[in-house]
Amino acid sequence: MTKTNPPIIPAKTAIKSLRDAGYKNCASALSELIDNSIEAKAKNIKILVFEKSGTVSNRPMKRISEIVIFDDGIGMDEKTLKTSLQFGNGTKLESRDGIGRFGIGLPMASISQCQNIQVYSWRNSKCLFTYLDVKEVEKNSQQDINEVVEKKIPENILKEIKDTKSGTVIIWSKFDRLKIARGETLYRRMSKQLCRTFRHFLDDDNSYGNKVNISFEVAGENFKENLKANDPLYLMTPSNTPSYENKPVMELKSIDEDPRSGKIELQFINPKTEEPNISNVFFRFSFIKRDIWEKESDQRSPFQNHLNNNNGISFVRDGREIDFGHFGYFTHYDLRERYWGCEIRFDPILDEIFGVSIDKQGVRNMGPITAEERQEQGYTDEEIENDPNKKLRVQITRRLNDYRKKYLAQLKAAAEGGRSTKKRSPSIADRIFKKRKVLTRTKAEAETKTEKQINEEYKKRAEKIEKLTGKKYTPEQLRKLIDESRKLEVNIGFDSWDGSQFFSTSIEGKTNYVNINQNHKFYNKLYTDLTEQLDKTNVEIVDLMLMSWARVEDELSMSSIKLDDFVKIKERWGQILTDLLEEQEQLTN
Repeated sequence: MTKTNPPIIPAKTAIKSLRDAGYKNCASALSELIDNSIEAKAKNIKILVFEKSGTVSNRPMKRISEIVIFDDGIGMDEKTLKTSLQFGNGTKLESRDGIGRFGIGLPMASISQCQNIQVYSWRNSKCLFTYLDVKEVEKNSQQDINEVVEKKIPENILKEIKDTKSGTVIIWSKFDRLKIARGETLYRRMSKQLCRTFRHFLDDDNSYGNKVNISFEVAGENFKENLKANDPLYLMTPSNTPSYENKPVMELKSIDEDPRSGKIELQFINPKTEEPNISNVFFRFSFIKRDIWEKESDQRSPFQNHLNNNNGISFVRDGREIDFGHFGYFTHYDLRERYWGCEIRFDPILDEIFGVSIDKQGVRNMGPITAEERQEQGYTDEEIENDPNKKLRVQITRRLNDYRKKYLAQLKAAAEGGRSTKKRSPSIADRIFKKRKVLTRTKAEAETKTEKQINEEYKKRAEKIEKLTGKKYTPEQLRKLIDESRKLEVNIGFDSWDGSQFFSTSIEGKTNYVNINQNHKFYNKLYTDLTEQLDKTNVEIVDLMLMSWARVEDELSMSSIKLDDFVKIKERWGQILTDLLEEQEQLTN
């Protein structure tokens, strides 16, 4: 008697486990099938939903009975179709080109949503068919794939799709895991994700992903939608951005081919050849246009909600988004973070470095590596240079922090510039300080300057504000700004720098300036909130407190107290303030 060895993977029990492999939702599962259609060079892809009347809790209602994915790509021959419903097989297993590869997409994505999958594929007049049924596999302990046979597409589907020389139709049915009953609801739930995942194939720019028409339709109902790009960088047209469908609302600030801002060159061991290789990753950063930011101030508008939903970093593999989120790089609930976009582009050859999951639903181990973590972990420059993952994360951390600081500082300065004319605190302080007949360091220094030098210092400060805010002053506006500044003995200004100081003081022209650090935690946790309040009393109190410090410093520095001592006190006070705020934040969270 011949002994038969059991299979390595028994299909009867394995298929139950594979159904729980981890597709996040229906949109993630459908994305696998859309990947295949794009790889098959399809120009048109249709997601077609059929509904069937039934009774639920003694009430008549329609429910989704079939989801059909049609494309007009090159179709499959018999050999390809035979392996299409095999797990861990396929034509792309050894390839590192294109968005496919892992050989599990179609069957695993499909069984995560339903129990029956049918595949029709044709070239010219020959239409081939095969299927997979979960219950049959379990009941019959089925180990072998089903035969490929010639078969016509069902009439109800045929009349809803185009007559093409080649293409593929995939039918999902017998749903036991789809929680959504109606086709229109399904579209609402998954359109944002699909539109962002495949955005590079939905816009008019073919430089990174050729355009594909992807539509969603409910058969027999008056519901049809064409997917439009949902671009977190807000550079694409057309897009689904409310009120700006045909206009970019952000500007690209990084330069793709610049190794300091865009291109990151990685040396690695090629997993196919096991030889050293080089591949480029592209870091892209965009920021909202000044005129649009000034116009769109309502934080509850559809436009602002759209920005908020796209608040994150997008990892894009060969034109297809793999993952999206904050990954620990920034505080995602900060409202100002919605005004920038970041995209990391990479090729499939770098899958291991990015930790791409087999279902293409995420990257792993891609969090930030800060200077503090480098020191804490003891990472040497040599170690980072020789580890592609660490090198990449260090570069992403540095570039994202640099860009965010620069452009968020401009945004803050622009906001403060818009509010500066409404501030009463400098004029309140000026009335009091002018009554004090005390020699100050500011007055002493002003007496050593010529009128030309004084005007030049005010002009340089105005130019600095222009640079911070991106605003340009006319000669008349510049003259008015200088005249207003000359009248004040103490004034409030804004700047951004790293370090523990919440504010610094400086003498420019005939004025002692309090410069508030927009990078400090106190500014972000409290000061900005106070400036947004309709009643400005509280923020004026903070301003007056800071200006009183500046005046004390200005008076006492003319006595025996050294100016350096005040600098040390401000640094120490700012650090203690930061420590207290961080402790309060931990207790609150």
